[in-house]
Amino acid sequence: MRDLSYLARFFQIVPPVPPLMTWTFIVLTLVCAIALIADPLKGPGALSPILVLQSFAASSGFALPARRGHYDLLFTRGSSRTLVALAHWATSIAPGLASWLLLALLEVVINVGGRNTLFRSGTLAALYVVSTLPWAITVPLPRFSGGIGWLLVATTAAMTFSSSAVGEWTVSSTRIEELAVAAWSFLVYPVGAVGLHLTRIQALAILPDLSAAIVAMVLACRWIATRDVPLEASQ
Repeated sequence: MRDLSYLARFFQIVPPVPPLMTWTFIVLTLVCAIALIADPLKGPGALSPILVLQSFAASSGFALPARRGHYDLLFTRGSSRTLVALAHWATSIAPGLASWLLLALLEVVINVGGRNTLFRSGTLAALYVVSTLPWAITVPLPRFSGGIGWLLVATTAAMTFSSSAVGEWTVSSTRIEELAVAAWSFLVYPVGAVGLHLTRIQALAILPDLSAAIVAMVLACRWIATRDVPLEASQ
């Protein structure tokens, strides 16, 4: 518990997410909340920009600040590097999680007895993916690399493939082709799942994506835990 408390205080002082990013979340959440109050049926649309921003916040990068000596105090203190990695990840995604939770609770309040799209399984799956994969991918890379890469892939896919290849969720069978299209669609554009109650077949289709996110997180934490990060001055 002492280690966790110390790491929480450390990453408050040396945040992996720039303060400007946090303020952007605050402003965007306020704007999206106003839009949701104006039209209570637009929960998915209100959350979509938050998820896009979350993919960039999660892409906080670890190696570059470590090479610059920002985390030397943690390394020399003897803290578990795996715990350091998880604290770094949690701090990176905290603003986005807070924004989602505020909008989801607001939707519950203004839609009493109605539909609550921001707590649905599709929304949670999308939030999970944009909060994990970009962080894991960007651990050895410069900040925002994962978010920029995802945006580039999504834009390229939307321009190159037919509309059925991106945002397609009409999975009616367990045929490999249909499952593969849905898995690709979710991986490229998870925001398309926001507001959906995932059917059993849809959940089966995105299971490889969710599993890939878990594997990526494990590999990223292991990279931080085992890899020597030489200071830039010594390279």
